[in-house]
Order: sequence, then C-alpha cells, then structure tokens
Amino acid sequence: MRFGWILPLILLVTSGCDVGLKQLGPTEYGVRFRKLPPVLGGGIANKVERPGETFVIWPWDEVYVIDTKIRNIEWGERGSGSDKNRADFVETRALDGNEVSLAVRVQYYVSRDPKKLVYIVQNIGTNNQAIEELVTASARADIRTHMNKLRTSEFFINEAKYRGESEVRVAMSERLEKHGIYIQSVNLKEHRFERVVPGGTIDRSYQERINQVQTLEQETEREKLRKATVVADKSREFNNTQANVNRRIEEAEGFKKQAQFRGDGYFESKGNVAKGIIAAGEAYVKGLQEQIRALSGPGGESILKLELAKSLLKSNPKFVLMGTGKGGSGQLDVRRVDTNDLMEQVGVFEALTKKSKANENLNKADQNK
Repeated sequence: MRFGWILPLILLVTSGCDVGLKQLGPTEYGVRFRKLPPVLGGGIANKVERPGETFVIWPWDEVYVIDTKIRNIEWGERGSGSDKNRADFVETRALDGNEVSLAVRVQYYVSRDPKKLVYIVQNIGTNNQAIEELVTASARADIRTHMNKLRTSEFFINEAKYRGESEVRVAMSERLEKHGIYIQSVNLKEHRFERVVPGGTIDRSYQERINQVQTLEQETEREKLRKATVVADKSREFNNTQANVNRRIEEAEGFKKQAQFRGDGYFESKGNVAKGIIAAGEAYVKGLQEQIRALSGPGGESILKLELAKSLLKSNPKFVLMGTGKGGSGQLDVRRVDTNDLMEQVGVFEALTKKSKANENLNKADQNK
C-alpha cells in the first residue's frame, strides 16, 4: 500500500498520549470528529453517540456535544456587558410609529436526528452557544417584522398580541426547522412604550403617560365594580322587599277569598232557610185555603164544631158556655170562662135574680090592692 507506513507512524507518535472516556448526559448527543487526513478516515464521523452512552475518546478524536433539551432565550431586563444582547429588550416600533420595547421569551430545541445533528455541526456550529446565537438573530428579526404589524392600541388587546406571537413562531419555524432547530413557543411577556435616546438613557415619558391612563382605567373599572356591587345589593334588597309585599298581598288575597267563601256559604245557607220558610208559608196558606174551602161548603159548620171541640179539649177549660148568638142569627156562641170571671158572673146573676123577684113581688102586691 502506498501510504501504509503512515498509520504505524501515527500509532507510534500517539502511543504516549492519554486515552479518555466520555459519558453523555440524558439529553446530550455527541458528534465525533477525527483529526486525521481524509484518506485515514478523518473528518466528521457519521455515527453519533447517543444520550447516556460512555465511549472512548482517542487522542485523534474530538467530540462535539449538543444538548437537545428545551432551551430558553429571554429578553426583558436592561443589561450590560457580554450578555447585553440577551438581557436587553427587543426594540421595535408599532405600526403607527410609536417605539416599543418588548420582553419576549423564546423556547426552542435541537433535533435528535443523527443526520440533522451532523448537519448542524457542519453548517451552524459545534456547540449550543453557536446554535443559540442563530436562534437569537432569527428571533430578533422575526419579532421586529411581525410585531411591527400591531398598532399601539393593539398591544393592549390579548387577541392581537397572540396573533403577533403566532406569526413570529411560524416565521421562525419556517426559517430554522430546515436546519434541525424547532421552535416550541414565543411568548410576549411585557411591552413598554419607551425609547433609547443618545447617551444610552431611556425616555419613558410615553409609557408613564400610558401607565397613568391605565391606572385611571383600573380605577374606573373598580368604581364600576363597586357601583355594580351597590346596584346588586339594592336590587337584592328590593327583591326581598317585593317578595315580602307579594307574600302579604297573597295572604290578604287568601283571607279575602276565605271571607268570600264564608259569606257565600252563609248567604246560601240563609237563602235555603228563606226558601224553606217561603215553602212552609206557601204550604200553610194552601192549607188555610183548603180549610176555608172546606168550611165554606156543606158540612162546614160540623167541621168547625169538631175543630172547636178539639181545641177546647186541648186547652182543658173549667166551664164552657154554649148558646145562640145575638139577634137569633143561629150562630153558635162558644165561650171559655175563667173561674174568677165565672164567680163574678154568678154573683151578678144572683143579684139580678133577687132584684127580679123583688120586682115581681111588688107588682103582685100592687095588683092585689
């Protein structure tokens, strides 16, 4: 073989070097790079070491470790130093021209496909920091592009902000997924209408004015809620009072109906009594009329005598005088005489008899003379 002497030479040179072991974490992948001439198999290996594996690192090998767990990039604090680009807000403008600073969090992760990992190491970078720099640049560009579509007022509307976040995530995904980088989420945490003026100072006057307006709106909302609470309380009191009034009305209506029922019953009862009295009176009158007709006919006198006799028997009289009526009318004269009256009449009769006898004696004496 033409270069057959090279491999023994390399082995001889490196025989005094240390051979190490490497163990990967639960989300780490290792892409091996052999620092050898291509004819000896140098360059990036096609085989990728998987999470949790322990493997030998030869002296001519170098392993690029890529962590595939979900990682965050956040903007939202005024920073300085080497980390300023990440700590600072994303500066952009609203559609109507107002400058706005955005606090944003982007979550992403790297593909676990070995081919994608090899592609990343070959074309993007050999560590997670290089990948993060690419995601940071893409995020800043797409955030400015799509959040600029919102007007100032729309930053206070959740639906509009969610639409802007969704557009940023879609744009970043289209840009980065072909490189094996996937966007998990884009979240707009905060926005401030402020701008950086020359000298590095921050002009927050517009934001402070907005804060005042928001404070007034919150106070107005609280006052509306307080008013609504008072209205609800008074409405509840009114409903309770109205319910009490309705209950009283129902009770009065019940008493009224009961009184009506009692009155109707009493009226009907008395009406029935009156009907009975009328019926009895009519029957009595009819009976009298029948008796009159009976007494007016033949034998009426006999019936009358019979009835008088029955009445006298019922009254249990002491003396009864019977004779003809005055004037010789032929009518029967029936009288009931009480004992005292009878004694008085007897006395009168005796006196009259004595007087009559005395008169007769006088008359006889006169005649004898």
